[in-house]
Amino acid sequence: MVMRDLTIGTKVGLELLTNKWNALTLCNLNNTPVDFMVLRNRVRGISTLKLLTVLAKLEQLDLVTSTPDYAYGLTAEGLALKGDLANLEAWGNRVITEMS
Repeated sequence: MVMRDLTIGTKVGLELLTNKWNALTLCNLNNTPVDFMVLRNRVRGISTLKLLTVLAKLEQLDLVTSTPDYAYGLTAEGLALKGDLANLEAWGNRVITEMS
């Protein structure tokens, strides 16, 4: 099968992962909810408004869940994507090592 263009699903996935704030936010969450300000301190360099925007988008995609007291955690889908990010990082590290 010849791929002539990216599918819509691939484009959505790439858009999500090429935004560093999305990826950094996902990487700094787990299934156990963490307080917003703790997360804000973990994701260095992001403004409060930007983090709220990222979290709203990730919630809309069912990757993140929130509690009434502003704690955020990953859904099962979010945990799976975080694992995929870890695999992508490991692959990148292997490529860099092999190039040396």
